[in-house]
Amino acid sequence: MNNRTDKTSIMKGAAAVVAALAFVGALQAAAIKLTAPEEGAAYDTHSSCVKEFLANFDKRGVKPPRPPLNDEEKKLKADAEAQGKTWYDRFDFFLFNDYTKDLNKRSLAEEKTWRPFAWTTDGTLTGFRAEFSETADFAKPLVEILGEKETVSMRPKFLKLGTKYFWRVKAKDEGGKEIVSDVRSFTTADVPPRMIGLPSMNFRDVGGGKNVDGAKVRQGLLFRGMQPLIRKPKEVVKNFYVDNLGIKTDLDIRGETERAGALQGGEANLEELGLKYFCYPLEDYHLYHPRCTESIPKVMALLADRNNYPVYIHCMVGSDRTGTLFAVLDGVLGRDDKYIYTDYELPSLNEWLPRFRYGRKSSELFSYLDPAAPGYEAIRKEVWACKLDRGNIRANAEKYLLDIGVPQAHIDAFREIMLEK
Repeated sequence: MNNRTDKTSIMKGAAAVVAALAFVGALQAAAIKLTAPEEGAAYDTHSSCVKEFLANFDKRGVKPPRPPLNDEEKKLKADAEAQGKTWYDRFDFFLFNDYTKDLNKRSLAEEKTWRPFAWTTDGTLTGFRAEFSETADFAKPLVEILGEKETVSMRPKFLKLGTKYFWRVKAKDEGGKEIVSDVRSFTTADVPPRMIGLPSMNFRDVGGGKNVDGAKVRQGLLFRGMQPLIRKPKEVVKNFYVDNLGIKTDLDIRGETERAGALQGGEANLEELGLKYFCYPLEDYHLYHPRCTESIPKVMALLADRNNYPVYIHCMVGSDRTGTLFAVLDGVLGRDDKYIYTDYELPSLNEWLPRFRYGRKSSELFSYLDPAAPGYEAIRKEVWACKLDRGNIRANAEKYLLDIGVPQAHIDAFREIMLEK
């Protein structure tokens, strides 16, 4: 080997060492630094639009003027009348007033930008996950999968109300080493509802806050929502329903045929994750429809058994059949009338789900439970005369359950499980 060859080899070797050191240095430089919220901060889990929705009960209840029928609606109405049928236009069910229409648009826009938890990164990192724990040792954390790409902010989806949390972010560097951020703490506001995911997802915990008697409604036991996630990886589905919410029972109040079609369309099958599955079909808005009088006693028997909890109850969109059932269950849990109407109307933050108390359908539902509900005097007169006494929704919800054959023991067991006095 000549001198020139020796020098070339030495230069190549030196370059390799420099590159290796640079690579190691890059790995050592990789870091994650939390920036928001501040250490020890008070954190409201509700977005500004959700807070506005909750604070403006009266504005949401303003009934808009009936718009003129368009040509298609006129034809549908004429066809229905020719067949001796009653036709209802969109005004009777799916119409926003001006205030709620504007709030809905602002809420959907806010979902795309509101990321109150943020951090900075040094180095090239992937596979971000955020962890939230009620203990400083992170023994049983909520883990949020944030994806493989570089991520510097997020909005937590599973936080309980009125709870102190510790949080941190993890990722992997180019060499596959796990990088862990510093740790901060914060405390969530104790203001129900506990909304899971985004407002437009229409999924929430029935617990949180107190009822009119001052009893706490326990969180983490009963959830209401729309159909299970669609076309999501199994890891994401498991993380959502099992790892973070601990759900044991999937109570589907759709029909079997409807569910079969949804599964074919990519709906997650929660039975494959080990959940117990029950199907008790309900009819929306008509509490004395046979499907309700047959299925609601079965629902209450299931809810009277502690071994079934946590329970997830859903239909397809989580508004009509689910809204009908939870108008009763919220009443049984002792929520006040305003809260019950708000729980029914909350799906209106979803683009496709306007539901307000002045609609035809909701008027029918609440006429069974609330003597102040608008319209449908014939329905109300029949119900009050034959089934229930005048009173508030809380009292009438229990009377309704007893009337359709639900044992008092099941009602009491449900309250014992859900309420902390």
